[in-house]
Amino acid sequence: MYGHYQNAYKKAAVNTMDQTKLIVMLYDGAIRNLKVGIESMRAGDVEKSHKALVKGKSIISELMGSLNVEKGGDIAQNLRTLYSYMFNQLIDANVRKDPLPAANVLKLLLQLREAWVTVGRKTPAQPSQQPAAGGMGNEMKRVNLKG
Repeated sequence: MYGHYQNAYKKAAVNTMDQTKLIVMLYDGAIRNLKVGIESMRAGDVEKSHKALVKGKSIISELMGSLNVEKGGDIAQNLRTLYSYMFNQLIDANVRKDPLPAANVLKLLLQLREAWVTVGRKTPAQPSQQPAAGGMGNEMKRVNLKG
């Protein structure tokens, strides 16, 4: 019974949280899982690595699905392309058991998270003034892709 109330509390907290904080939380989850996946891969724990990379991939998929291209315009489209690249890199890392593609995705996620934190500091907490999931305004840093 307690678990039911705890889940209801978590759901209510997420529903009332502003969009920028939710996006940062998604980045945090993806970053945490990729760190576990990379570390596990290097340690030879294939199962743990696989599970962590799949979770990270699922979070990136969620980020991609949250984009609003109509409101976010070019920024949302660029994020969609970047998320797609990251998704594919995680598949590659998982299939080849190579931590390098996952480590590259981790670097990108850390940069994007930092940009969203900056947006969160500069944006008022009123929902009507929050950036669209795909639109970050001018605060987003350029991310360079290699590979």
